[in-house]
Amino acid sequence: MSLVSLRLSLWLCALWAIVLYVFFVTVATIAPAEVAGLTVVVAVLAAMVTIRSLRLARELADRGGDARIRRALNKQRERRGF
Repeated sequence: MSLVSLRLSLWLCALWAIVLYVFFVTVATIAPAEVAGLTVVVAVLAAMVTIRSLRLARELADRGGDARIRRALNKQRERRGF
């Protein structure tokens, strides 16, 4: 590792620390009651994604399942290089 890349890494770490500090100061100014609705929306979305993933996994594990879903998944894997 050269001195230039080490110096760049140190400056990037310093910048990261500043950005992280500003983020947490900003988050601390928001009252939890103000974002309760957003929390519920995110929880519902997370539950929907989890249910979809479980259903898709069950469908793919079952050989009698929908062949179109298996082909679409294989097509995605081939495109990504798996």
